[in-house]
Amino acid sequence: MDGSDPLYRVLFVCAGNTCRSPLAAAALRRAVGEAGRRVAIASAGVAATDGSPATESAVAAGQRHGLDLGAHRAQRASAELLEQADLVLALDVAELEAVRRLQGGVASRSHLITELGAGARSGAGVPDPFGGSPEAYEECWRRIAEHVERIAPIVLREVQARAEAQAASRDRGSA
Repeated sequence: MDGSDPLYRVLFVCAGNTCRSPLAAAALRRAVGEAGRRVAIASAGVAATDGSPATESAVAAGQRHGLDLGAHRAQRASAELLEQADLVLALDVAELEAVRRLQGGVASRSHLITELGAGARSGAGVPDPFGGSPEAYEECWRRIAEHVERIAPIVLREVQARAEAQAASRDRGSA
């Protein structure tokens, strides 16, 4: 791994990969900022149609909060995609179960977005706003932003730990 390879890979998973998971991925990219240049953040859907754009309502919700989903294209969650991820965050219980059925090896690193991190509370996840009102998308965004705020420090700590381990390994190799 050279200096440009990501040290950590996060995958958000929802149903169609046109609303919740693209919003969550964009929110985490913004939350980790420049320090996140060593984090690969992606999204997928357990029932996604590859290549579908984000819904107009998701794009509008993102724009209201300074996020650009215009280039997003959906991808279906696959065993290979899941296997590559260090952290898989499902947006609801059904998607978490689907992820674990699709790739059983990710069970220990797959979580419901609502249940990861300090202050997390058990819950059913983030409801799918697909086809809903602008208010439904706004509520979806509010919930995603709350969870991402809690998750971003976890991701940044993991990246820092991996960067330090990588540097120590290089130092040992040059000694």
